[in-house]
Amino acid sequence: MWREAAAASIQTAPGLRPIIRVDPPMTDTGKSEKLRTSVLIVGGGMVGLTLAVELGTRGVDCIIINEGATEAAHPQGNSLNSRTMEHYRRLGLADQVRAAGLPPDHPTDVVYITRFAGWELARLPMPSSAEKLRDRTHSEHTKLTPEPLHRANFFYIETILKQRAEALASVDVRFGWRLLEFDQHEGSVTALVEHVIDGSRHPIACDWLVGCDGAHSTVRQALGIDYGGKGGEDETFMRGRMLSCYVEAPGLLDLMPLTPGWHYWTVNADARASVATLDANGKYVALTRIPPGVEFADVDPAASFRATVGADIPIKVHSAKPWTAGLALVAERYQDRRVLMAGDAIHLFTPTGGFGMNTGVDDIANLAWKLAAVVQGWAPPALLDSYEIERHPIGVRNTAMSHQFASAVANLEIPPELERNNSAGEAARRQIGAHLATFTEEFRSLGIQLGARYQNSPLIADGDESPPEDSPFEYQPSTVPGGRAPHYWLSDGRALFDVFASGFTLLRLAEAAPDGADLASAAAARGVPLRVVTVTDGGLRDVYQRDLVLIRPDQHVAWRANREPDDAAGLIARIIGG
Repeated sequence: MWREAAAASIQTAPGLRPIIRVDPPMTDTGKSEKLRTSVLIVGGGMVGLTLAVELGTRGVDCIIINEGATEAAHPQGNSLNSRTMEHYRRLGLADQVRAAGLPPDHPTDVVYITRFAGWELARLPMPSSAEKLRDRTHSEHTKLTPEPLHRANFFYIETILKQRAEALASVDVRFGWRLLEFDQHEGSVTALVEHVIDGSRHPIACDWLVGCDGAHSTVRQALGIDYGGKGGEDETFMRGRMLSCYVEAPGLLDLMPLTPGWHYWTVNADARASVATLDANGKYVALTRIPPGVEFADVDPAASFRATVGADIPIKVHSAKPWTAGLALVAERYQDRRVLMAGDAIHLFTPTGGFGMNTGVDDIANLAWKLAAVVQGWAPPALLDSYEIERHPIGVRNTAMSHQFASAVANLEIPPELERNNSAGEAARRQIGAHLATFTEEFRSLGIQLGARYQNSPLIADGDESPPEDSPFEYQPSTVPGGRAPHYWLSDGRALFDVFASGFTLLRLAEAAPDGADLASAAAARGVPLRVVTVTDGGLRDVYQRDLVLIRPDQHVAWRANREPDDAAGLIARIIGG
């Protein structure tokens, strides 16, 4: 079990108070407002806000607290993968999210260079958003998904999510509030929170508490749950202590002797960096290494970025933060009774591959409908036990692949003659460029994006059928229960996903298919929301391979057959954790 490195690199953030679990229940002091909610969400980043929107859209009352008074001001990740965009499509947010970040026609190539003022080594051509979305129903990029990957920094998206959460009647958004302590009881949780500015303390009684409070998760630490995995060594670029720097350098494009891209990797002996374009106006986020033996406070962010440029140009530093690269950590548990966790609180990634936040949003898509089902009374609390069963293997799978990509970057050998302006330098640049051109999978990884399967889940009626082989790179559409339902464009221009209900959907894919009355009746008897939808469009039946396919609220296939089950009530009980 990986412990010592985690302790070294994942420390309690300065100023955070330790969580103390007490029994009997806590009492607060001073001015107080007593609150009650079904779900208390701790952490208002991308993952926590997505959970608030998911629950609010389903009419579940929740309070979300966040210690910071505003959304993040420092850039974070830069890619919303196809699965994340599918979730935002389901929530009615996809178009608004796509309007944020890079302009639709901005180049999205990945470019390897010695320095910005130096030589181009390799280029991975990537289509712009406008190219991917042009005539979606016939686009090469939308055959497998209605929502291709989108490049936008998360600090733009958090604002969109917060505004949506605030507009939902059942969501109470409280930024500038922090969790002090919590205690679990039989059937409930009591939390004590503090308003950061005035110091007032307020008890909150809730049915469930969800920690979406990041790498330094106070919720996870209070539960005594450790991370397991790899990382923490301070060895080289993308494996150890790193600097994230938010800069403005409008003259950079004029300086570069190459066609602009979206993501740049500088490859040289002393100033390697990963630099992502934030907008079309000269703003960037740069990830560079903190030199060995140097403290973060002693690093000059402008000088660090200027070294990657290779020329003295005006640079405005908006913010800089230290972080640790090379991590592939997954929490040993995702739940302790009535307290659950999601996002960075349960898994930590190196940004290579762009899997971290996207895995967190997929966590939420799995968790939110289950929380709603339990709170609304149409599923037993045991349904939530399936969250860890289904999502923990995905966390292990995705962090392992991210670590593999990070190792490929970290282990890159830099020829000493790489930046020489002679024949030896030209030969070195050709050689390393050919190698870098093979790094395409990091920016594709459709298997990671769309291929998550819950094959061993107690909720899945798999019929002993073999699913497609799990590949991080290739995605094979399949309706073998456990996987994401395949995308399909209907003849009227809609995506099949758009006809799915917010609850369960029973697809009838042939005119002669059973009417689904037994399953609909069994669901109604337990109060389970289920809509029967008949779609006999084109070749959909050939793609889905059965007359009846039962789709979960998170768009994963729960069951399929050519006739209704002999025990419809038993199947309904199974898929809701009964």
